[in-house]
Amino acid sequence: MRFLLLPLLVLTGCTMAPPYERPHVSMPDEWPVLPSSNAVNAEWWSAFGDVVLDAYIDEALQSNEDLRTAIARVDAFYARVGIVKSELYPQIEAPAGAERLRQSKTVEEFIRGQPNLYDIYSFGLKGTLELDIWGKVRSATKEALAQLAGEVEVRRFVVLNLVQSVASTYITLRALDKQHVIAKETVEARLEAMRIAKIRFDLGLTSFMQVDQARSELEAAQVRENDIAIQIAFGEDQLNFLIGRTHGNIIRGKLIDNFRMPPKVPSDIPSHLLTQRPDIKAAEQNLIAANANIGVARAEFFPNFSLTGAAGFVTSDLHNLVKQGSGSWQYGVDILQAVFTGGRLTSNLRLSKAQKREKLHIYISTVQKACSQVHDALADHTLTLKNLATLRDRVATTRSYFRLATLRYNEGQTDYLNYLDAERQLFNTELEYAQAQGEAYTTLVAIYAALGGGWVIEADGIAEFSNYR
Repeated sequence: MRFLLLPLLVLTGCTMAPPYERPHVSMPDEWPVLPSSNAVNAEWWSAFGDVVLDAYIDEALQSNEDLRTAIARVDAFYARVGIVKSELYPQIEAPAGAERLRQSKTVEEFIRGQPNLYDIYSFGLKGTLELDIWGKVRSATKEALAQLAGEVEVRRFVVLNLVQSVASTYITLRALDKQHVIAKETVEARLEAMRIAKIRFDLGLTSFMQVDQARSELEAAQVRENDIAIQIAFGEDQLNFLIGRTHGNIIRGKLIDNFRMPPKVPSDIPSHLLTQRPDIKAAEQNLIAANANIGVARAEFFPNFSLTGAAGFVTSDLHNLVKQGSGSWQYGVDILQAVFTGGRLTSNLRLSKAQKREKLHIYISTVQKACSQVHDALADHTLTLKNLATLRDRVATTRSYFRLATLRYNEGQTDYLNYLDAERQLFNTELEYAQAQGEAYTTLVAIYAALGGGWVIEADGIAEFSNYR
């Protein structure tokens, strides 16, 4: 028996999974004009200089329910690894029993000296060890570990999206707040304009058409103010949800005008920085798991070897259970070979190979999508900054135009329509500029999210620590 087991033990540990090699995906050599690598890896949102935003992100990392769900899923995958890995170790049980038996009287004559009614008591240890000769358990363990690593990256991707959503929602909310102020001031100004129009009509200086025009512009401003107020309410509800609340007062920090724009440096950053993204890491871990599963499927074609053994006590008298002579033991090797399965093993291997191809294409698609998102985020941010500069100049121009139109209207040198046109242009331009201010920051947030970086791991650590305290 020893000579039989020795080569089996030597063979234990081999795996039949194909060697894993990371697929090559063509990516740009570098990303032009990106934030510095230190900024990408740090808590970039603190660069905006708003402690209220910092507090909301911290609260979201501690209380967001989607993130808590992802943390619980990682715990489940930790447990799965332990379950699979346990098959590498002996499975030991301690059976015990007490039975009373009555033999059939028709066979009693063949069992000389044995009573017709008797008891059996037993106690001992029983062990089984599966010899992982073909690496089935080891491949399954590697698969479970890869799935665990992938699930950790899924959790980090939830963190990435959560931080991006909180920052973007808060910034958009502050831009809407500025638009709301502009709309309210415009409503007040148009109320005054309508009052003056009525006075001029009462004095016979103008027709009632100017009163209707003033009222129409006032109502348009009121509608715009109400629309912005609705968007603010929706934004507050969204932010409450993200930070793990059902409701609550959303306090404000800095005005959008006082936000700091993190410095942009034209330092080229290698494209391998993109591989830090959690979704890419998760896709690769899923590919590794699928590759390991092929080893599991291949091992099913070969015999399964198990060492079995048992030792204990058996007696018909409970008082003699642990006395000399009641001992009992056995050991051996069980061999199980599948002979006919109706094509199950072949189909299972084919399935595992198809799943690996599926995960391969998902990985490549994820990398390609990430590259596209980086390009889009860079283009969006660059063009938004240009648009912001243009709108800044346009606000100054329309203010000058409105000031001159007001003076000429008050002096009777131009008609009311020119005055209304100048006022309407200023109102719309100021609203567009406030919106562009928010977009300048949210598009920068999108760049940080598209690149991933060390900040995701740090934020994930904060979330994990907060939810395990």
